[in-house]
Amino acid sequence: MHFGPHLLLAALEGLVTAAVLALTALGLSLVFGVMRVVNVAHGEFFMLGAVLAWAISTAISGHPALGFLAALVLAPLIVSLIALVSERLVLRRLNYNPEATIVATIGMLYIIQQLALTFYGPEARPVEAPFSYRILLPWFGYSGYKLSIIAASALLLAATWFVLT
Repeated sequence: MHFGPHLLLAALEGLVTAAVLALTALGLSLVFGVMRVVNVAHGEFFMLGAVLAWAISTAISGHPALGFLAALVLAPLIVSLIALVSERLVLRRLNYNPEATIVATIGMLYIIQQLALTFYGPEARPVEAPFSYRILLPWFGYSGYKLSIIAASALLLAATWFVLT
């Protein structure tokens, strides 16, 4: 049995997962670097963005790319507004005290988590890919969408580095 194709497939899937985690870490490090806030609820805001992306993309009929593009624009804006309201109502009132903000963001974590479970449910629902192009490799075909996730993550990381240095 040849392990080459399986190893390549595992490496590609690992890169997709790493790309998504890198974007999450990018947001977390920006919040800590700029505001000096340890936002324990950052993962929940990321999850909220994914839930909103699903809701927006399924609400728009037609080609999947239309719903995807709408979700790509609207979900971050909505989550940003929710984060801004959270910052104004909670963190600012605590004067960004490090210990108090950790406790407060843990509370926000539970609130966002339970609201998502109540209104969305515990099951995962995929957002339909905007295109279905497959790249044919000698041993298997691989999703062009997943490769675009890796490329977009690399571009965002490089752009952030370029802007901050």
